[in-house]
Amino acid sequence: MSFAKKFTTMKSLVLYYSQKGSNRYLAERISRELKCDIEPIQPIIDAPLLMMMGLYFGNKKLKHNPANFDRIILCGPIWTGQFIVPLRWFVKRYLNEIKQLVFVTCCGSGYEKKDEKFGHGLVFNKVRELLGAKCSRCQAFPIGLAMPVNKKEDGELMMKTHLNDGNFKGEIAERFEVFVRELEGSRVVNGSTAPA
Repeated sequence: MSFAKKFTTMKSLVLYYSQKGSNRYLAERISRELKCDIEPIQPIIDAPLLMMMGLYFGNKKLKHNPANFDRIILCGPIWTGQFIVPLRWFVKRYLNEIKQLVFVTCCGSGYEKKDEKFGHGLVFNKVRELLGAKCSRCQAFPIGLAMPVNKKEDGELMMKTHLNDGNFKGEIAERFEVFVRELEGSRVVNGSTAPA
């Protein structure tokens, strides 16, 4: 009988919802870097105003089965400090099939305001509460990191800024690189997640 640990690379699936394109861009970069499958989460009716009012009709059926993956990387925006309905609906629908989930967002709240009323830190707490131990990580990439230093507090410019190859550099690119390397370092050891 062998007591050697069996190491395998985690089979990951990137799922994303994006209204303006920044979270799609982020999801596509993650998928390329990790060389894993990617799929959009598509609401049956994609109407943000209705979603914010609490009216939601569910998501379209996924092509990939989350149960077939060791890790789901869920990427999507935060609106007015909320874990948005398409993402929340996915988590509730597939909670029993999810083995591990990493939540990633390109959002408006910066690190210094993460715990304020509309901050991403409060949303991360909600995600952890929903998933428990299945939530292995939450990571924010504030859109302000892709903006000129002297414009980071310009709310109007922030709403117009979307991640792209032209502005994905400097601090946001550096933080992304660290994030991806840490994800690459995760392995499955005898059926459990462990660092490499």
